[in-house]
Amino acid sequence: MSDHLLTFELSKDKDELFVHGDAQGLRFLAKNLIQLADHADLGQYDHTHLMTEDWGGLELSNISQSQDSSLLNHVKLYGWPKQ
Repeated sequence: MSDHLLTFELSKDKDELFVHGDAQGLRFLAKNLIQLADHADLGQYDHTHLMTEDWGGLELSNISQSQDSSLLNHVKLYGWPKQ
């Protein structure tokens, strides 16, 4: 189990994405996004996987923060270099 709170959850209608995180979880997400941006600046196409423990990862929390949404177990972040 991760030592931070970070979840990605879809609304009932699946038309909204909710990101829940404590300070440590949000910093973890920011660090990953900055790393992807740095690689994109270098012309590199990169990605990272964030998964719950149920899916073999430790990056995402596996407890939904809202009764009205569905927890995502796998989030894949992509960084694209400028074309």
